[in-house]
Amino acid sequence: MDTFQDIFSTPLPQRTPQPGDVLVVEPFLREVHFRRAVVLLIDHNEQDGSVGLVLNKRSNVKLNEVLRNATCRRDIPLHIGGPVEHGRLLYLHTLGNRLRDAVALENGLYIGGDFNDVLQYIDSDEYDERCIKFFAGYSGWTAGQLAREIAERTWAVAPLPDTLQAMLAHDSDYWRDTVAQLGDEYRSWLLCPSEPNLN
Repeated sequence: MDTFQDIFSTPLPQRTPQPGDVLVVEPFLREVHFRRAVVLLIDHNEQDGSVGLVLNKRSNVKLNEVLRNATCRRDIPLHIGGPVEHGRLLYLHTLGNRLRDAVALENGLYIGGDFNDVLQYIDSDEYDERCIKFFAGYSGWTAGQLAREIAERTWAVAPLPDTLQAMLAHDSDYWRDTVAQLGDEYRSWLLCPSEPNLN
């Protein structure tokens, strides 16, 4: 008898992942950090491993609750970037060189930069939630691990469809929207129940 995974599988050739791409998880993965997740790859090297940020897992914690030796007058949400180093704060943004030492990715996105510049920006009148997003922790894969998971159809690999949507993403609706943009071959993923009952 076919399982749900068999019915909704997509045996398609995959794009070779590169920084700036997204990884869209298959609908049956139950791991809490990656359930209905879309991960932005920020670094990828088969010899050294891969690093990414889950774009659509907003926590109930605010940035000002985790800052040490700094204050923030705004209620800025903190997202869960993945299961690795939850105590590490990362930030994705579209501010370019306004944050000194920021590293360019693709699609007008940057990672990191001088934290004093960040504090000045978020406390300024120019602050815009669409321009910077904060994460606790990140997602990581050892050398060859991501390639194996892609071969096992755990992830679909695609170019980032829209930068603004990525910056505003916070729940499983973003997963559905991203799957819809993967093409007709992935339409079965959208039909898959979020809580399948096998009885």
